[in-house]
Amino acid sequence: MTRNQKKYCILGATSFGGRSCIESLLDEGYEVLAIARRELPNAPFNINCMQLKQLKWVTADIVSNTAKLISEINIFKPDYIIDFMGQGMVAQSWIFPDQWYITNIAKKSELINGLKWENYLSKYIRISTPEVFGSVDEPITEQHPFNPSTPYALSHATIDQHLMLMNNENGFPFIISRYANFYGPGQQIYRIIPKALFFAISNQKLTLEGGGLSERAFIYKDDIISSLQAIIKHGTIGESYHFSDTECISIRSLVEQIAEYCEINYENFTTIGPERKGKDQRYFMSVDKAFCSLGWKPKTSLKNGIKKTKRWISDSKNYITPDLLSYMHVFRGSHE
Repeated sequence: MTRNQKKYCILGATSFGGRSCIESLLDEGYEVLAIARRELPNAPFNINCMQLKQLKWVTADIVSNTAKLISEINIFKPDYIIDFMGQGMVAQSWIFPDQWYITNIAKKSELINGLKWENYLSKYIRISTPEVFGSVDEPITEQHPFNPSTPYALSHATIDQHLMLMNNENGFPFIISRYANFYGPGQQIYRIIPKALFFAISNQKLTLEGGGLSERAFIYKDDIISSLQAIIKHGTIGESYHFSDTECISIRSLVEQIAEYCEINYENFTTIGPERKGKDQRYFMSVDKAFCSLGWKPKTSLKNGIKKTKRWISDSKNYITPDLLSYMHVFRGSHE
């Protein structure tokens, strides 16, 4: 394969989106700098690509290794930075909210400020979240006002606004992309679709928080990649874009579909648990701007995406251990 000349840096490289993006870029022959606070992952989350010689993996925590992270990027001089890096999870952000603010605001702004971006960077693509808007009734556009309801969401809304300030002040070449819930082969098992599929094929009972009444849209792995390709080619600096399936579904209905596909009884498969603190009822974004400006639309239906994810779960079940079924937060600094 002929090496492409453009270079990419992926921040948050062990995340589901980060790993998916790295696989696609390596397959296309690009040189990639991957930065994460963990080592290169093993099965079932390994990066499946024959071009790993084009990958430079750097282990660096944005909180404790900020200078190293900045130095590695400035030495590599990527044309594009795709930023999945940040402190995730909603419910846990209420425990020590300062951890989210330190990571997603203070340290992220320190990172951006340390980049010698004028010498190399064409686009900095930040992966944001619809949670900055809070719960909504109808599909919302990119102009919808922020209304965060958790420390997690507030931290993301704040760094999004910081990027706008940077662009106004010195032309920092950011683009914000916001996504419906990611899913697909390779996703962390504690997320709802892979977890439900694994429980279904292993005869375990799934607990639905709040009875599964909250509503979400989803976006499959391949559609995430195609959206990033569209932003690289056609995205306008300083703009934000929404990417989502065109349907919104309750978590209960989603799990009912999974039970039906796995040929098990929904009532016997599920039990109702308490609702998660601070959980918004509904996220749903309009993708009209992405379609009109970028020519993008989702191609993988939820039904087909679930089928593809089930095959991966079935192939990976021997690697799935109990510790992968729930999120375990590691607090930094004084909270470790």
